[in-house]
Amino acid sequence: MVQVSASIPAELAWLIDLLTQTARYAEPALEELDRSLLPGVAALRPEIKARFEALWNDGIGGCPELLPAIDASSAVDVDAQATFAWFSTLPKHPAPRAELLSEPVSHRPRIRRRLRRLSSDVRVRRAYRNLLAEVWSLAGPVWERRGRTVVARSIEDWSRRVASVRGATGLLRLMPPRHPFAVAGRPAASALVRRRPRLTVAPIYFCMSGGQLADLGDHLLIGVPASAREPIRRTRDAAFVADRARVLAEPTRVHILIYLMSAPSGVMEITRALRMSQPTVSEHLRVLVAAGLVRRDRKGARRLYSSVPGKLERHLEDARGTLARWA
Repeated sequence: MVQVSASIPAELAWLIDLLTQTARYAEPALEELDRSLLPGVAALRPEIKARFEALWNDGIGGCPELLPAIDASSAVDVDAQATFAWFSTLPKHPAPRAELLSEPVSHRPRIRRRLRRLSSDVRVRRAYRNLLAEVWSLAGPVWERRGRTVVARSIEDWSRRVASVRGATGLLRLMPPRHPFAVAGRPAASALVRRRPRLTVAPIYFCMSGGQLADLGDHLLIGVPASAREPIRRTRDAAFVADRARVLAEPTRVHILIYLMSAPSGVMEITRALRMSQPTVSEHLRVLVAAGLVRRDRKGARRLYSSVPGKLERHLEDARGTLARWA
């Protein structure tokens, strides 16, 4: 079952993640948001990130605990004050152990520790609430003035699109490029939907690319960009497609990729087999690794390169899907 709904907690989770995330995508995405939908948000990052790290100090970037911490029925609330009130007092009942199926296995113990602190220490909850309220003091007026209308239109669009969806495969086809549900791949997405057949799609106004995936225990929340067709996206999408095309525009690079599809190889093996210079091979491998199409592993003293299954298809589909959005 798929429902579509607005979600202030999802909007907050997206913003807090960009403000506190250590991954490379965070700062460029935040700067783009600052230039377009939410001027002034980038200036919040140093202080919010420092306070967030002081609160947890566990090496995990972002806020994977935010949505699972909220009562599942409140995750699609459109009243920000209800979210702040939730974090103002301790919950009446202890939360069940979160499975966190959408999170990396290695991160789950630390995320559960965050959830335990949020459920047992009112001072932590209120410090967390204050962070959320500070970010929403900037974002809230923008969401009310324009975001609510954009999200409402997106809900109508997504409701039509999901009406005939059956299973994970159909849902995957609807996901925007770089969405974590799509990046997970068909087998992982199918397994997740089997465990959590109830799904909520939440269009997020401040999300301009990618999206969210959160296991809320009784269902999955799938955050998607509500503003995917905003004019600012034309420039970004053009650059994204051009970058995807650039990776495969060099015949020598594609030749190396095809070679690695047969078997993992070292630089010198590729050099001899394809009769190329070592610097040429190394440079093309650097580009392929950065694009995620090739991975580098160590086997004893050797460094081997191999193609990453499914990544080429995803690479091409991301470019196609980005262009198709404007059709």
